[in-house]
Amino acid sequence: MAISLMTLSMSWAAAGQDEDQPDSPVLDIVTVDPATGFAEIRWLPSVSPDVGSYVVYTYSGETAMAIDTVKSPFVTTFTHTASAARYRSVTYVVAAVDSSLNISPLSKPLSTVWLSAVNDECTVKITVSWTPYLNQQHPAFSQTLHIRLATGTFVRDEALSAAATQFEFTGYDPDTEYCFHVTVSDSGGPLSSSNRACITTGSEVAPAWVSLDAISVHSGGLTVSGSYDQATDMVDYRLFRYNSAAASWDQAATASGSSGKVYFEVPGADTTLTTLYRISAVNGCGLESTLSDPARNMVLEAGITGTRIGLRWNRPVPGGGELFTVWRDTGKGLQEVESALSDTVWSEDYSAFADKVISAEVLYRVTAEDPAAPAGMPVHSSSAAVISATENIFVPNAFTPRRGGENETFSPEFSFMPEAYDFRIYSRNGALIFRTTDHGEAWDGNFNGSPLPPGVYLWRLSLITPSGSTEIRNGTVTILP
Repeated sequence: MAISLMTLSMSWAAAGQDEDQPDSPVLDIVTVDPATGFAEIRWLPSVSPDVGSYVVYTYSGETAMAIDTVKSPFVTTFTHTASAARYRSVTYVVAAVDSSLNISPLSKPLSTVWLSAVNDECTVKITVSWTPYLNQQHPAFSQTLHIRLATGTFVRDEALSAAATQFEFTGYDPDTEYCFHVTVSDSGGPLSSSNRACITTGSEVAPAWVSLDAISVHSGGLTVSGSYDQATDMVDYRLFRYNSAAASWDQAATASGSSGKVYFEVPGADTTLTTLYRISAVNGCGLESTLSDPARNMVLEAGITGTRIGLRWNRPVPGGGELFTVWRDTGKGLQEVESALSDTVWSEDYSAFADKVISAEVLYRVTAEDPAAPAGMPVHSSSAAVISATENIFVPNAFTPRRGGENETFSPEFSFMPEAYDFRIYSRNGALIFRTTDHGEAWDGNFNGSPLPPGVYLWRLSLITPSGSTEIRNGTVTILP
């Protein structure tokens, strides 16, 4: 026992009429007023009949320090206005003093519940911790953590178990002061409250939304365009790619945003596989914050059956309402051939445009855009699909000039645009009747403006295909009567 307590006890005993110690009071409740930080102590009176006052002590390390005397046997409460309970847990004991100034043994100690709060801006959470409530006289059944703004505005109350000593508060607003205190209760109501701890959150504001707007596939990989809420302090963004084998999102690229836009280049990306991508904002601690919805790169597939070319592709946004545009390059650059498609399959007949093909292959791409998107938004662009140009030559063997209809002239038919062209018609005895170097010009069955009689005539064709091969062909054609 502290020397101060022993001295007080000896002086009172020397002045009293007897030396019998009164019975100890029972320390019943120790609580803190969250608003003021004052400690409130309540005890049950000593059963000894001649008790005249009570002494209240703080207690630490087996040392009791008297803080005040309650000079009435009928007053069994005390408010410690100078308590350090707002800064740490404080332990109290009480002793009774009788009319002979004998002092009782100290009551069993009780401690205040001390609560602290720590903000972690990197994880955007406040960790609230408090010391356990230990009172065998009044065991706790439950606890309530009270969360308020510093202005007193209600945020919420969290119901917790009697054994809880920690809570993580997430989803808070930046630049806001939050205050916390905990109340311990039994079935009859509150037993004890902690101090109030207030903390101001950081100022870094995460974007309210992040959007992956478009994935554009090109020969070197792909480009991802995104946008974000400009009411944010975050300028760093990461692109993630879903790894289906590991069932994880792997980082694919990083970029800095500007004016609400962010662009990622992913060189070497496998554009033959459909893969999910998404964008994340990154806070000052390097941790992911707001995430976009995912989107897929578009993989275009093409096939040909006879002269019918079929295209098939995937939707870039799961369940989206995109409209698609088909683009074709026959050697003169991409040109739009179909638009406003809602389906993901499309076909066309090669023979309908074969005469316009000037390269060894026909290349297709498909783009997708959201019709509800603001003007100027980027569009999803697929990988390229290539069909080898079909270099077919077909020469009819008969025609009927001057009869009307579709078979009035004679000329070769091609599935390509010849690089060089020479077509000639001869009579049976080898006389030249017709010659042209224009693949679009046909023979009408005349010679020097006069119709030739029905019969068999000879033809010779020489040309160079778009792939560079030279084709020389000979045959006969019949003018039908």
